[in-house]
Order: sequence, then structure tokens, then C-alpha cells
Amino acid sequence: MKYFALLFSLLMLLSVSHSLECIENATSFVLTEQGTLIALVLLVTMFIIIFAYIAGIVTNNPSFTVFAKDEAWHFAFSLVLLMLFSVILLLACNSVDFFYKTTLEEIGTASTCYDSSAEMTEVSICFLDLAKRDAEVIAENSIDKYIDKLMGSTWSVTISIPLLNSVTSAAGAFRRIDAFQYDTVLYTFVFPSLISFNMQQLFLEFVSDVVLKWILPSAFVLRIFPPTRQIGNMLIALAVGLYVIVPFMYTFNLAMYDVINDDYCMEFHDVVYDSTFGGCGDTGNFWDIARLLPQAFFLPNLTIAFLITFLVGVNKALRVIG
Repeated sequence: MKYFALLFSLLMLLSVSHSLECIENATSFVLTEQGTLIALVLLVTMFIIIFAYIAGIVTNNPSFTVFAKDEAWHFAFSLVLLMLFSVILLLACNSVDFFYKTTLEEIGTASTCYDSSAEMTEVSICFLDLAKRDAEVIAENSIDKYIDKLMGSTWSVTISIPLLNSVTSAAGAFRRIDAFQYDTVLYTFVFPSLISFNMQQLFLEFVSDVVLKWILPSAFVLRIFPPTRQIGNMLIALAVGLYVIVPFMYTFNLAMYDVINDDYCMEFHDVVYDSTFGGCGDTGNFWDIARLLPQAFFLPNLTIAFLITFLVGVNKALRVIG
């Protein structure tokens, strides 16, 4: 297994010459933010390994020697992992970029946000902004329609017959039903979707601002120090998952949202059409509302499931390899 890890590291070294276009240089970022602390921990760990090896030779105690050799392997693997971390991110980025170009472009997804030279977090936030703006437009339209229908339902007609009686009829009362329909859709689907999009945007911005600045440096510090190595492994897996898996899943999911536009709606026009909300091409129709729901509720949960699976797998791999 250790020889496999060395071979894998060598393969990653071959791709160092590739420019870091679609991912930030994580290695230099980590060394810039926490370089002094990491260097200090490396120095302390190196002294522990040297002293343990010398103690094993002097006392002829194999446990010290085995401990020194084992920690030397972990030490070397941590250094390789730190120096090649950007390459790991780059390989993942290029894989998704290849998938995007060969798959999503074939089915005609819009390239409003996607750019192979942009970071995936930026791309996912851009796509999420598009969905959020759609939800805002639908919400504003639904509120306007609700008020208009509710006000229209108050119109009445009075017929007065001199010396006899007068008859009053609420001529627009039927519009109250349409108003309630807008109210139900607005507060049951549109507003919750809008709140979900805002929360997801805050989460993606948190990932973009915090992962490389705090989580990843802390992970490498804990990874190098023997007593906290397993915690460091978990944080490294978390950093890779948050910085790679989450934005890539969001980019893929939101690209699907971008694809399912009015062109697809026309294929189901008879089903989509409603006397109150209209049909394809009308603002806030049932098709537009239905597009929001998967991205607002189902697909984020799917992303979390992928993230958890990824964390478990990477953590086990790091424990086995080094």
C-alpha cells in the first residue's frame, strides 16, 4: 500500500507543470497563512523522530526504532501531501472540467457562469445567483398578482330602483380564489425556496473564504503531529470535500437547472398551463416554480450525502496510506 502511495505521488508530480487555472494554489496559500506554525511543528516532529531512532540504536530497543521509522514515513507522507495538495485539487478540477465539456455542453447548457479558468466555487455561486434571481422575480410577481386579485375581488355593482329597493352584487368576488392561489404557492414554495437559496449562498461563500484560510492549515498541523493525526486526516478530507466536492456538485446541479428552461417547458405546455398562472413564457408559471424545488430542497441534501461518503472514504484512505 505504501508503494502504491509513492507511485500515486509520482504521478501527481508529473502534472505539476500544468497551470493552476481552475483551482487556487492551496499549497502556497497554506504556507502563507500558517507557514511559521507548520514549520515549527515539522521541526518538533523531526527532532522526535531523530531522538527516538538514536534511543533505539543506543538502547538496542526495537520499539523505539520501529516508532521512528513509522513516524518518518508519516512525516514524509505529510510533506508530500502538503506540497502536492494543489495538484490533487487540480486533478479533480480538470476531471470535472472534462466531464462538463463532454457532457453538459452536448445537451446545450448555458455558459453564462461556467468558465474553465474560474474557480468552481465562483461558478457555483454564479449559477446560484441565477436561481435566486428567478425566485425573487417569481416572488415579486406573485405578490403583485395577489394584491391585484385581492383588490379586484372587492369591486361591487349596485342597482338602485327608485321608491323600491337596491341590489348590490360583488362582481369581482371570484378573484379572491385566484388571490388565495397565489398566496398559497408563494408561502408554500417560492418563499421557502428563496430562503434556501440565500442560506446555500452563505454556505458557499463560507466555503470559499474559510476552507483554505483556516481549515486546511489547521488540518496539516494536526496531521503532522502524531497524537492528533487522525483528526488532521478528517479535517483534510473535510477541506477537500468542501472545496472540491461541494462546489462541483452545485455547479453540476445548477447547470441542470439552467438547462431545464422554457424550451423544455413547451413539450409539457398542456400540463403546465393554468388559468391563473398561465403557461410557458408567463412569469411565475408552474414550470418556473417546479424548477426551483429540486435545487432548493432535494439536490442540496444529495450533495451532503456525497460529501459524507467522500469524507468517510478519504479518511479511511489516509489512515491506511499514511
